[in-house]
Amino acid sequence: MSEIRKDPIVNRWVITLDDKTFVPIADSEFSKDVLPEQDDLCPFCPGNEGKTPFSISEVKDKSGKWKVRVIPNNNPYLKVETPMYRKGVGIFDMISGTGANEIFIETPLHNADMDTLAIEQISDVIKSYRSRFLDLKNDTRIEYILIFKNRGIRAGGHLSHLHSQLMALPVIPKNVAEEIDSAKQYYDFKKRCIYCDLVDNEIQMKDRVVKESEYFICITPYASTSPFEMWIVPKQHKSHFSAIDDKEAADLAYVLKDAVYRLNKALNRPAYNYMIHTTPLKMPNLDHYHWHIELLPRIKSIAGFEWGSGFYINPTIPEESAEYLRNI
Repeated sequence: MSEIRKDPIVNRWVITLDDKTFVPIADSEFSKDVLPEQDDLCPFCPGNEGKTPFSISEVKDKSGKWKVRVIPNNNPYLKVETPMYRKGVGIFDMISGTGANEIFIETPLHNADMDTLAIEQISDVIKSYRSRFLDLKNDTRIEYILIFKNRGIRAGGHLSHLHSQLMALPVIPKNVAEEIDSAKQYYDFKKRCIYCDLVDNEIQMKDRVVKESEYFICITPYASTSPFEMWIVPKQHKSHFSAIDDKEAADLAYVLKDAVYRLNKALNRPAYNYMIHTTPLKMPNLDHYHWHIELLPRIKSIAGFEWGSGFYINPTIPEESAEYLRNI
């Protein structure tokens, strides 16, 4: 049996299957049973700080040792030092590579993943995200900040040590612009935020809820683009991630740790990405848009039909994925 489901936010269609023969693609290289606690060759391990650029900021423990380090990417895609300019090349537009590319080294432990870290440690990472948002917001050339994690080779990660990245961009990404535009159309018609309606609907129906906490809900989206995709959405309306307070950061740490734990148990520590989608820096608080985290396990290849059509094919039913994850 198959269904063609429509994402209510960006109006994207997804073919959802109940494919009992689907086998997730494994990527277990980051198993804590394989990796050592300390790797002398890893540039992110304590003692190897000289192998990385300077620290932009650090969170330290009581003894003065770092718990979280934020550093520039050694080979940045964008640089704050690059002068800002725009020009046309015939019919084409071009902008200089102005921006920032930073790395969050999330723990001194080489063999850690989000599910093995203490909630306090993850909360420190989230507050480091917030701190970098607020600092880079002062650069008027920056339009948008995207924070993301590439965990595993299939997800684009090339170092085993747990880390995430920040890209500060002089433009607003297409995916985010589409979300905001679609959410505005919904708001103009119904005078309600589509994300707030989504949260209320999912809490009421419960079929796709994986975890609910005081401030957040974790769900498998109705039109999930990949198997076991999850979203973490604030239960109260907030359009800017950088407005998160310390109590909410601790609660988000709890939900994020729980989501990765369930993902790792369900799929034997798969490669995964997560991305924080938020309102662009120069926009005020929006009544129609809601920041959120999208968590995507990379256990399925994207093939020609999906690239050519813009449709995604999900071989698992989101409601069944949510039930399986809940029961872990």
